[in-house]
Amino acid sequence: MITLPRRSVTRFFIPMIDVLTLLFCIFLLMPFVKAAGEGAESATPTVPAEPPPTDIQDAARTIEQLRREVERMKQERADAVQQIVVRPLEISKDDGRLYYYAGGERLEVRNQDDALKLIEQQRRELRQKGGQDLYFLLLYPRVLSGFPTEGQIRDYERWFQAVPHGIDNPRAQN
Repeated sequence: MITLPRRSVTRFFIPMIDVLTLLFCIFLLMPFVKAAGEGAESATPTVPAEPPPTDIQDAARTIEQLRREVERMKQERADAVQQIVVRPLEISKDDGRLYYYAGGERLEVRNQDDALKLIEQQRRELRQKGGQDLYFLLLYPRVLSGFPTEGQIRDYERWFQAVPHGIDNPRAQN
């Protein structure tokens, strides 16, 4: 006896999926297609409020103004960077003491009096050179050592509160 081949379900679903995909694409394109009556109204050309050459000239003037503004800001930033002198102070990894280098020699800042003397000395030097702004940068040790302690940092903050200063801690959380 002859038996009919078994029919696969995929023979039915694959063409059906293709048709559904095409219908979905048509649905997505519907907002972009206009009806015949809608396109006729907007086919008439509209006269712009100003002639195009003035728009182009205005745009060119605006672009030129913005270029000059960018150049001015770059110059101001360069001038500001040249006005600041950063003096690094290192914090020792062994005991958390504060040091700076002067003339190739490592000097310690032991207390607030030493800090005030250093600030005044640096200000005098800068006044002689041309009146630049002074900024002290306290550098944490680059190895994890347990120093400086919180109390030492509070002391350093108090010592340098009269001048712009910052603390560089490479392990600090933002």
